Amino acid sequence: MKTSDVLISGLGSFLPDRVPIGWAVDRKLIDRTAAEEYGITSVTVAGDIPAPEMAVRASRQALERAELDPAFLGLLLYVSVWYQGPHGWCPQYYVQRHTGAGQATAAEIRQGCMGMFSALELAAAHLMASPEHEAALLTSGDNFTSDLLQRWSFSPHFVMGDAGSAVVLSRRKGFARLKSVNAVTLPEYEAMHRGSEPLFPPGAGRSDKLDFGESKDRWLDGPDRDPAGPLKLVAAQDDIVSRTLEEAGITMDDVSRVAYANGSRERVEGRAMVPLGLPMSLSTWEQGRTVGHIGASDQLVALEQLLLSGELRRGDHFLMLGVGPGLNIACAVIEIMDDPHWSTARPVIAA
Repeated sequence: MKTSDVLISGLGSFLPDRVPIGWAVDRKLIDRTAAEEYGITSVTVAGDIPAPEMAVRASRQALERAELDPAFLGLLLYVSVWYQGPHGWCPQYYVQRHTGAGQATAAEIRQGCMGMFSALELAAAHLMASPEHEAALLTSGDNFTSDLLQRWSFSPHFVMGDAGSAVVLSRRKGFARLKSVNAVTLPEYEAMHRGSEPLFPPGAGRSDKLDFGESKDRWLDGPDRDPAGPLKLVAAQDDIVSRTLEEAGITMDDVSRVAYANGSRERVEGRAMVPLGLPMSLSTWEQGRTVGHIGASDQLVALEQLLLSGELRRGDHFLMLGVGPGLNIACAVIEIMDDPHWSTARPVIAA
């Protein structure tokens, strides 16, 4: 979807303390060889901080940086990956209450780690639909400390970190522009992350740990495996990247940096940078390897960190690429229009 005058006016994040991967190796929570091959140095671990509370802290920072009264928000979208709190409870209203987001329409998006792309697409459409829709808050929070998941080894090439992130979209002002965002679903891969587990009773009522490695192996050896194998995934990603770049009015040569899901170096290079024809130096892997795969927050946190450090500046283009269970693939292009006032790279004007 080509967007029109959808601006980014604020970004925020909450990153808890980092735990070195060596700590997990010493406790045999992850195989030493795998840890060395992945290249991930540490992951963020929130302990007992609730996921929605991390989202609140990130949202407050994003709203403060946007210099926006939250009462003017028309939409609040909460993106979740893991369990958020009590069953039957809605985390988006917790964020709405604790940020003072007024009577904004609030909804939760549960779409795995590429859910922020869908939130961007939905929020952009909301803002473009009517001049009365002035701003939207998109936020995510996840705490993977759980007896139902082993964060250090639940999926090959990924180690889960905890975080909160937020972005404020505006029709009025901003330091960056969302130029295009697209997503595609390949439902024939749905069973890849389901494995042999029955649909009832729901997983929340079971004692088995989530193990994507096992479910993928079962899928590869079972009747649901797509005969096209990974070729369909590669073609779908190529198509959606080409479409997003075309709608944004740029080529791959104009891309300054690329953010992909925070996985191992092999995964980021093989699934993102090589297919894009770009060197790893343009990826955000060096930052991502210090926090782990922080759910739906990977790309937003990477964008914030690049702006804080001044590695993204006015005129640069930032490409976000994501993939999630389902199977979903998504892409977005953001143009940096100005150095945000909270960036350390912004020149100080003498009084």
